[in-house]
Parts: sequence; C-alpha cells; structure tokens
Amino acid sequence: MLLIVMHESGIWRVRPGQVVTFGRGPGATIRLPAADRGVSRSAGSLGFGEGAWWLRNDSSASVLFVCGDRGFRVDLPPGMRTPVQQWHAKIRLPGLLGCYTLRLRLPGLDDLPEPGPAAAPGGTAAASPTGEHLVTSTRRRPPLNEADRLILAARFEHYLNWRHTGPAVPRSAKQTADRIGWRPHTVAKRCENIRDRYARLGVPGLRGPRALEELAMLLISTGELTADDLRRLPHQAYPGHSAA
Repeated sequence: MLLIVMHESGIWRVRPGQVVTFGRGPGATIRLPAADRGVSRSAGSLGFGEGAWWLRNDSSASVLFVCGDRGFRVDLPPGMRTPVQQWHAKIRLPGLLGCYTLRLRLPGLDDLPEPGPAAAPGGTAAASPTGEHLVTSTRRRPPLNEADRLILAARFEHYLNWRHTGPAVPRSAKQTADRIGWRPHTVAKRCENIRDRYARLGVPGLRGPRALEELAMLLISTGELTADDLRRLPHQAYPGHSAA
C-alpha cells in the first residue's frame, strides 16, 4: 500500500519496506529547520507493519499532533505509535520558530469498493461518501481538459519539477500567465473554477489563504496532475542546463 508524505520541501512516495523519518537532524528523510531547537533531531518516523502504516513519535520530550479527515485526532506522546488508516491525515509539529505540518495520503484506499444503496443498520439508507473520499474515485473526479492541465502545470510547476530548489509554492496568477502567455485574469478565473468543481464535491480546505496549496497537494497526491503534464509548458532553461 503506497503512502504519500507531503511537506513544503517536497513529496515522498513510500512503499512497504521503506521508512520515512522527519526532524531537524541531518539524517532525517524530511529535514525540518535545523535552527529550530523546539523540534527534535529525530521527531518521528513512518513505516509499514502488521498490514498498516504506523506513525511513531521518536522524540524524547515533544508531542506529535495528528488529525484525520474523518475527525480522528491523536496527541501522540514520545515513544508511542499509532496506525494511519484514513485517506488523508496531517501531522503537526510545533517548534520555537514555527509550526510544521506533514500531510499524509493513502491513495491505496481508492481500491476499496464504493458503497452501494444497501441499507444501514436500523433500515435507513447508508450515507454516501463525503469530502475528499469522493475524489478517491476516478469516476467522481472533476474532469480536467487540456487548458486546465496547462494552467495547473504552470501554476504548480515547482511541485512537479525535480530541478526546482527551495520550498515548493504555487505561482501567482501573473507569474503563471507570463509562463504560458495567457492573461492573469483568465488564469485566476480558470483556477477558481477548478477549485469550485472540487469544493462542490465536499473537498475541504479549498477556500481561504491556503486554497492553492491544498489544491496542489490534492491533485498531485491523487495522480490527477503529474510531471508528465510539464510537457505542455513552453520550454524554459534551468540553471546549469542548456536550452537545447
């Protein structure tokens, strides 16, 4: 079962047999700011065992805060572990200089059968899936046309391009328009329309100041947007690479 771990510094796709560690130590898979002494050198780890992914708090004093997309919440003390069994969860690590978030997704849950019209206990109809669970089904994902993919690839290019250094952030509407030769207003309206399509399915987090970051994480983690979409962009040379 694949596990996707997302942080502002990158995206990691982890399979059983691999372990992802995070903290401010130099050996961590996901490096958090070394200057923030409020974060442990070895803050935690994620590994597969007993048929599930497990989050372990590897620090000696700090608490990890975990919340899932269905209301699940755990304050994980040092030395303890908990299974990650929801399609979408967040790990929060408070430090002295800031609060850091890792986002987890289990796209393997896409393989679960969709609920049918069977009645729930008591004779009432079973509830339909809501929120991000709707997006895990390919048949329920809003279709993206060629223009959508062009704009999204340009706006989220930093997330998709391995040559990019530093934190991945969405481009502004003007920067995106300059990248593909469109008008900023058209880019902004098109992205707003895409967000609205997912929001109508009940996907949370697509409103407010972090809406674009959440959209990027959603599209990339579900495989709806991939590095292959970068081929749609006009060629651009990168430092250290020729513009062949």
